[in-house]
Amino acid sequence: MKKLGALALSFTLALGLIAGCNSNDPKESQTAKTDQTETSTTTDQGETGSLEDPMALSTEEKLAYAATLSNEDLYELAKKETGNMMVYSTTSLCETAMNTFLEKYPDVKGAYSSVGEADMFTKLSTEIGSAADGADMALLQNAYRMENELISEGLLLNYFPEMYKETVSEEYWDPCAVLFSQKIFIYNSTGGDIDLNNVWQLTEEAYADKIFFKDPSTEPVGMNFLVMLTSDEWADKLAEAYKEYFGKEWSKDSGFENAGYEFLDGFLANCNYTYAADGGIAEGVSTGAAGNVGIFVFSKLRSDSVVKDNISIAAYEANDGKGLTGFSGFIYPTYAQICKDTDMPYTASLFINYILSEEGFAAWNNENNMGVYSPNTAITLVPDKTGLDKEISYWLDRLVVEDGVVVAEQYPEAYEFISTRLS
Repeated sequence: MKKLGALALSFTLALGLIAGCNSNDPKESQTAKTDQTETSTTTDQGETGSLEDPMALSTEEKLAYAATLSNEDLYELAKKETGNMMVYSTTSLCETAMNTFLEKYPDVKGAYSSVGEADMFTKLSTEIGSAADGADMALLQNAYRMENELISEGLLLNYFPEMYKETVSEEYWDPCAVLFSQKIFIYNSTGGDIDLNNVWQLTEEAYADKIFFKDPSTEPVGMNFLVMLTSDEWADKLAEAYKEYFGKEWSKDSGFENAGYEFLDGFLANCNYTYAADGGIAEGVSTGAAGNVGIFVFSKLRSDSVVKDNISIAAYEANDGKGLTGFSGFIYPTYAQICKDTDMPYTASLFINYILSEEGFAAWNNENNMGVYSPNTAITLVPDKTGLDKEISYWLDRLVVEDGVVVAEQYPEAYEFISTRLS
């Protein structure tokens, strides 16, 4: 319904533009031009139109209108907004993007505030609509909580620019995804190749207490990944992997609702939650016992404390480079959403446009960073100093992609199942 509403609003605005430019009565048209204060606008398709006072629109109308504009025209409107656009972000590199954004657009003001995932939802839910001087927009993770606690309550508004609809897949328009991060299986190979080719191997007794994973009860993206595995799509993929590994069809005679639940039962029994952070997992696996497996954010391989010569990336080693049968890890989006009570929707829209551009995404896409990707397929990955990373298309084919709608559907039953198996 949100997408349909946005389309309807854009259509209404478009009709207004056309009507203002194509009146059948020359006198009436001239009178309208004389009596009204209009702002000329040029869309990204090169069409020129006019709109009566775009600063007088509602916030929702401004966002719909902003989506049709070029960056130059949007900047002109952003300059008319007063105040300092505040962005809450779970990614610290947002500060770099903010600094370069303000250099490019010096006549607007903006600021960045680092807000952890644990505090993000509390702050937004209590500040939006109150007298608090809070955020104008947020870069946040966890589509499940974002939908259930903020979007469904009407506290966040979506914006996605027309100019990127050719290079960003439609599934990432609403809610607007601006970057992806991933966690992948990496193992200690000091004892040689461990011959890990199928995720069902990780449910076997040989891996008991040897799979190091951040406790999903303390990290929502980890929990969402596990919940995704109980969906029909991933349960079917796991059933196929089961047949390949065990040489027989998966059956409900196992006592589980689907193959995803059976996989989780065995996998979680083998997980070790010794380390509270991904950095600890990365270092611990690289300096620990041969054959230990970790699932952690790829970017931790940048650290000098991680002995890269001691580890292998399962996605690169398994099945002659095709990745683990089943999946090689998971990938999750960071979303850009605009607060309903913002006074700076045009500035916020311009900042989202900037992050989705090659110039703006350079804050994350550079030789000093890795494991972060833009949904904009026109942006080429800049090789990092380790030389280990690959384009997002490679990872999307091998990882479980978080889908907020699917997670919401599966969450109640799957969460209860998973929670009883965390220890």
